[in-house]
Amino acid sequence: MKDKLAQIGVEYDETLKRFMGKEDFYLRMLKKFLDDKNYGELKQAVADKNWPEAFKHAHTVKGLCGNLSLGDMLKYVVPLTEELRSEPYNEETILAYMEDANKAYDQTVEVIRSL
Repeated sequence: MKDKLAQIGVEYDETLKRFMGKEDFYLRMLKKFLDDKNYGELKQAVADKNWPEAFKHAHTVKGLCGNLSLGDMLKYVVPLTEELRSEPYNEETILAYMEDANKAYDQTVEVIRSL
């Protein structure tokens, strides 16, 4: 499990400390990430160019990824959230971060499902 999670930027030993050393608890929380609707809603808000709504979902996704130590996702969701924080919105930059975040999300989901 540790090696698979490293593929998506999880610093396993540090993360497990936050989960009181309980690997099964961490795994349950990772599986719940798969059911969370915020990433899909972020994608839809970006597609609709509804930047305030996109910010709300990006901020939530950032928190989820931070809590779960999903490092590869954080590389793109953090700057995306900051870009969406206030006007003027740079659509080109937002779409570029979103494209990278989509790739990271797909890989993250694939790894979590394999656990």
